[in-house]
Amino acid sequence: MKVKQLDQVYFNPKQLKLPLLLETKIPFDSEARTFDEVFSKIGVEKYLVLDKNPRGRIGYNPVKMLKLILFCQMEKIQSLREMEKAAKNDIRIMWLTDELMPSHQTIKTFIDRYLTKNIQEIFNDFNKYFIEVEKIDTTKLYIDGTKIESKANKYTFVWRGSILKYEQNLHKKISKEIKKLNETYKYENITFNKYEIYEEEYLNKIKVFLEREIKDRNIEFKYGRGKRKTAHQRHYENISEYLEKLIKYKKHLKIMGPNRNSYSKTDNDATFMRMKEDHMRNGQLKPGYNVQIGVADEYILHLDISSERNDYKTLIPFLEGYYKSYGNYPKYPVADAGYGGLVNYRYLKLNGMELFQKYNMYHKDTNDKKRMNDPYFSLNLIKDGDDYITIEGERLTFLHETKFKSKIYLLPNGKKKEINDELIEYKKEVIKNLDTEEGIKLRTQRSIQVEGAFGVIKDVFKARRFRRIGIENVKLEFFLTAIGYNLSKYHNKRYRIVD
Repeated sequence: MKVKQLDQVYFNPKQLKLPLLLETKIPFDSEARTFDEVFSKIGVEKYLVLDKNPRGRIGYNPVKMLKLILFCQMEKIQSLREMEKAAKNDIRIMWLTDELMPSHQTIKTFIDRYLTKNIQEIFNDFNKYFIEVEKIDTTKLYIDGTKIESKANKYTFVWRGSILKYEQNLHKKISKEIKKLNETYKYENITFNKYEIYEEEYLNKIKVFLEREIKDRNIEFKYGRGKRKTAHQRHYENISEYLEKLIKYKKHLKIMGPNRNSYSKTDNDATFMRMKEDHMRNGQLKPGYNVQIGVADEYILHLDISSERNDYKTLIPFLEGYYKSYGNYPKYPVADAGYGGLVNYRYLKLNGMELFQKYNMYHKDTNDKKRMNDPYFSLNLIKDGDDYITIEGERLTFLHETKFKSKIYLLPNGKKKEINDELIEYKKEVIKNLDTEEGIKLRTQRSIQVEGAFGVIKDVFKARRFRRIGIENVKLEFFLTAIGYNLSKYHNKRYRIVD
């Protein structure tokens, strides 16, 4: 029986085929076509101006380089080496960039040169396009924060408490050394003053004096076992050591600034925080950043990154940054209990924003029946001149005002109660707003939209640990991620793809 030949020996599967045009291989609903359409409407060329007098060879086209970087972000490609690989193998990127194939180092150079200063403006331009096309309701902004680990090493912490303790002990050691120094020079009528706190300038003067004395007396320093040091050598070495330590402690405190209690030696902007993703499950503090985002209609409209551990102190800078970007405040900035408080409520009211932010005791104030039935419960009291009256008619008599502007009232049972009148009014307004049908809807949407965005960024975009060091570089990295997130969201909503 004759066997039919299945393989044609004259056929080469890798031979040249037509058509050669890459565009014909890109489906109509491809992410690349969506990206190209949006990118062409933004006009980012103004951020990519070339040097007037460039040196060396002409570099890659900056517009095509930006296309490569942003499309990679849309496709969850974060690593520079992965970008380099994608540019060589992904036909969508070849079509978008006209087959541009830069190295990972070239991509890094481009990012450092063009995007470090302009990334927020590019992010805002994309958002303004989405706002216009998608008809995003910018009156409602859902705000939340999360902590993302820094690239810094885990065991590089510097604690304010430890530094202050070391510094205090150092001042005591300096005083003892100056006492010994005065004993050495008591017959020469030379005296050095002792203080509780010493400055670098004062120790440096003592060091210069000792250097001059050692030179004038022709004292040779001795080292090693069995060799006795002179008193002048011991004084000089001790003062030099204390001066070096004092400079080091001052440097630590300067890096930390007035508002932080820790920082990392390998990333000075990172603060040690308690992370939700604690793989060791021992509550270990890790160096990280506090990332704040504002979401409207599922798009990230604004973001900010700080070294502050507490969300409460980030709200005002966040909303000021939003105003700077868009020229207006959101009417309904919705946030969880970590953002509610007197200073933030006052700021929101002064700038025409509504109070839809819980406070720390909100749950107890609205659900704890024992607390709510207390006759002296602050939210149930009625203002009567300078005093308060309970529902039963008992009077709380005003006594005096504290330095923090709270007021002390005398209860009928002889006890005293501290009340901040302004804060009480704000809390009543918050409870009233959140109990309305609109308030319940906003609370539900906040947990869905902003926490959902963080879930996608961490699990899909794999942004659980920053790749860069320093707060400006970290902001650049997260802005790129947010642009990729918004582009992906736009494409998925356009073709109704479920995330």
